[in-house]
Amino acid sequence: MPSALQHRDFRLFYFGLVVAGMGTQFTTVAMAWQVYELTDSALQIGLLGLARAVPQMGLLLFGGLLADAVERRRLLFAAHCVQCAVSAALAALTMMGAISPLHLYVAAALLALLTAVETPARQALVPNIVPRESLASALALNTTMRHMGTIVGPSLAGLVLAFSGSAWCYTVDALALLPLLAVLPMIKTQTQVVFRAGAFSLRALREGLDFVWTHPVMLTFMLLDFGVTFLGNTRALMPVYARDILAVGAPGLGLLYSAESCGSVIAATVLSVRGTATRAGLWVLIGVAIHGVCISAFALSPWFWLSLPLLVGVGISNTIGAVMRNTINQLSTPDELRGRVSSANSVFTTGGPQLGQFRAGTVAELWGAPVAALTGGVATLLLVAALSAVPSVRGFRLRFGAGAVAAR
Repeated sequence: MPSALQHRDFRLFYFGLVVAGMGTQFTTVAMAWQVYELTDSALQIGLLGLARAVPQMGLLLFGGLLADAVERRRLLFAAHCVQCAVSAALAALTMMGAISPLHLYVAAALLALLTAVETPARQALVPNIVPRESLASALALNTTMRHMGTIVGPSLAGLVLAFSGSAWCYTVDALALLPLLAVLPMIKTQTQVVFRAGAFSLRALREGLDFVWTHPVMLTFMLLDFGVTFLGNTRALMPVYARDILAVGAPGLGLLYSAESCGSVIAATVLSVRGTATRAGLWVLIGVAIHGVCISAFALSPWFWLSLPLLVGVGISNTIGAVMRNTINQLSTPDELRGRVSSANSVFTTGGPQLGQFRAGTVAELWGAPVAALTGGVATLLLVAALSAVPSVRGFRLRFGAGAVAAR
């Protein structure tokens, strides 16, 4: 058993997040499919990503302040209550036949605002409820959790879309949040010091940013994460591939979304049991290189049976890099700064994919989906080639006893 699951509070938290993450994918798939059905435009799918990216990137830093200033379990509880209400509203509008692209853009922006509050608190909570020696295992399991939802969720969502429609997808999402709302009050561990004077201020925000700035290798990996997810993100193209290129419809769309997550679960499960390699910098670069190759090959694939394993490879490579980067951040950061540093990291890790969807949708609208995917894959390979020449990045090592340090 992974060491993190031997701790009761983490088991409860993990269970709630698995179910909630699965439900979230129902809404994600339904929104992308619905806006493509309403507009028949790849650009409009990309605009969903832009609607998420702008508010999310703007407020993530303040979400980190809240995660350090307010009791994290209560913050998570409030954010997920509002998320439940948004999904229920989308279900009602769809059932009444009143849904429009504008409603979907507004809902995407609201959900992004909630993610800006929820993400730093969720990431900062994990080191509070597991001991230091189990942290790498917990972070790998967190990655497994997110992608377990994105394996089962999109696959089932595709079937629900095909046979019942989008309204039921939104309803499933609202109901899937209830287990997490039930287990959050059951966590007994004291998460962090409660609100104190000056904790929510520009000065406190600057403390977190200064910490990141004075750790250049950490900042480099954050920028790398942004570059990879901005250039090599193909999620906005999946409805186009499913309907127009691979001709597999809504059920196939769910499998395309799930394939990448399947690879992520494979890699994260291995890492959660095996532990994290000390040569983190090298493995981050290897993961990014594999990502670029798989995306480039997927762009040119005309066959559904070949596209699926290529997306599995994308998921494996993404997770190798993500677990390494997250472990570096968490082991290097004092607990009183974890919320703010996690929020700074989330600006890159969540802003990159959302803006990447807009980039992919715009290029696909002008020159087609294969060109959008291929240019992203090639640019990713050029990025990793440039960073491989930097010794401090390539030779970065982890030290688990007293934090993470760079070493050649």
